[in-house]
Amino acid sequence: MVEARVPPFVVSGCLHRALGPLVKVEFADGLVLRFTPVEASSLSFALAAVRCGISPEREIYLSPIASDAAFVGAVRDGGIGIAVRTGTLELDWPGAGRLADALAAAIGQG
Repeated sequence: MVEARVPPFVVSGCLHRALGPLVKVEFADGLVLRFTPVEASSLSFALAAVRCGISPEREIYLSPIASDAAFVGAVRDGGIGIAVRTGTLELDWPGAGRLADALAAAIGQG
């Protein structure tokens, strides 16, 4: 398991020469995922839905078109475990909410 450092992730924008504006999420262990705005929106909504109990899903999986890796999150009672290079980054529900909010803000929905 990866220790959740402050911050466990950083969300920023970047530009892809063919895909245009992207949302970049860099996790504490160096895993970087790049999402299109639509993918970032979908992930933000999925995180919010499981956090609020609206969705009964037990896993969130998203393979972004601009990344070689995928987002894999196991939904747990107390939060979400995100697969990263060195194991699992455990985010409690407030942390998952911060990730969802940061993704939404990065695309102008937050």
